[in-house]
Amino acid sequence: MKVTDTGFNPSGRAEIDAIKSLGREMQETIEANAPAGRRRSIALTHLETALMFAVKAVVEPDDE
Repeated sequence: MKVTDTGFNPSGRAEIDAIKSLGREMQETIEANAPAGRRRSIALTHLETALMFAVKAVVEPDDE
């Protein structure tokens, strides 16, 4: 399971590349150190969600 597609960045923004790269590194760290199971799956799901919102925050900042 990939939590993010590091190759997909149509805007070419460096911020998105950085977020996705670190996200992939975190995924690999979790998979290498946490045994397979429910908690690891939940961690990866939340990582995927966090990455999605981080990228969205770069592309569509909140109107404040």
